[in-house]
Amino acid sequence: MDCAMTNGSRLEAGAAKVDITPPIGVWLEGIPRDKPSDAIHDPLFARALVIEGNGGRLCLVTCDLIGMTTEYSLQVRRRIAATLWTGVESVIIACAHNHSGPTMLGILDPEDRVDRAYLDELAGRLVQVSKQAAEALRPARLGVGRGEETTISQYRRLWTRDGRIVMNWEEVPADQIVGPAEEGDPELGVIKVDGVDGRPIAVVFNYACHPNSLPGENVTITSDFPGYASDLVERSLGGVALFTNGAQGSVDIEGFEGRDFEGVEQRGRALGEAVLKVCREIEPESHPVIRSARISFRMPYRCVPAETVAWAREVLARGPHQAVTLRDGISDELKAEFILQHVERPESSAEFEMIGFRLGRGVLVTIPGEPFTEIGRRMKALAGDLQLHVVALANGYLGYIATARASAEGGYGTDVASNSPFVEHAEDLICEHTAALLTRLR
Repeated sequence: MDCAMTNGSRLEAGAAKVDITPPIGVWLEGIPRDKPSDAIHDPLFARALVIEGNGGRLCLVTCDLIGMTTEYSLQVRRRIAATLWTGVESVIIACAHNHSGPTMLGILDPEDRVDRAYLDELAGRLVQVSKQAAEALRPARLGVGRGEETTISQYRRLWTRDGRIVMNWEEVPADQIVGPAEEGDPELGVIKVDGVDGRPIAVVFNYACHPNSLPGENVTITSDFPGYASDLVERSLGGVALFTNGAQGSVDIEGFEGRDFEGVEQRGRALGEAVLKVCREIEPESHPVIRSARISFRMPYRCVPAETVAWAREVLARGPHQAVTLRDGISDELKAEFILQHVERPESSAEFEMIGFRLGRGVLVTIPGEPFTEIGRRMKALAGDLQLHVVALANGYLGYIATARASAEGGYGTDVASNSPFVEHAEDLICEHTAALLTRLR
């Protein structure tokens, strides 16, 4: 279903934010850990932007969380849609992929560490913040812009001299590294929404990154550098700053440099200042088009070689998976569990939903997982005169989405053992449906 709203002078927008910090004692997610959180460094927030034109409403919600299951996200989206009197295809819930927030997915844990009481409370707060944004609607104008941030993200898949792919967090001598296997994406996309009186309402900024500044030894709750950047933008401009993560499946921060709160602040300041620079150059559009579109299709799963399944069974036969803390990455036991869970799936494909929002010349396209950066660059190239932002980890989580080339080369995130469940040509299906969404949004 599509929701078309070609808007002249009736553009209205409202924004709000709400604290979603979990209690101390929840388990953190993103890197395996053997103990729960024991402190809060800074609060986590959910932020909402509601935009209304002739005919309907669009709602974007961002969260300082690692991700959400597709089922949970859909339940909350339905509640938000009902509250705002709009359709579920007009609601996006996007997560920052914060590795120092509460367990939401439970994919790296030896047991279920998801705090169900927290999930129940979180759902209510996401509905609440969306309603508050809608109640704050006022006449608005918007504009879009682009910039770059080159100091935070780097392509994390590296070639070695002996022809292997290693990750930038692995301990490999520097003289054995040839260089990155591909390019990252330093592009920073910004959509700025102001009241017609000039007072800021919201800034939506999009950047591909991995918010995992702190290694597995950290058990302190923090929103990491995207939260710091949002706070900096809000303090500098006013309004609400909503961070959306881009196609970040193959980029990361630099190895183990600055893996502390000083590094968090440094990266957050760099990202926030880059956003502010773009904001200063944005001019409002005279008659922005506001429109949404939705596409859903079946994404086929990979086949797993028999020898890989045999390896996984041999690993797990050694004994039960023990809780351990790692600096980064995952253990062989986790890889084996991913493999066996995959081959036991009852279906050969997954429902794959993509939502497109058009906000003037800016376009948001959602992916329910972690697409490799190369896929994001392909998607952006399809947009022509529009400015496409890939919003990853949005409206659910289905794992990594690797390119065919990366799958052949190997490395973390390119196979079932590292939570990349889809066929090698998944990128082609995503780009095909991105093109269809863009046609509808035009």
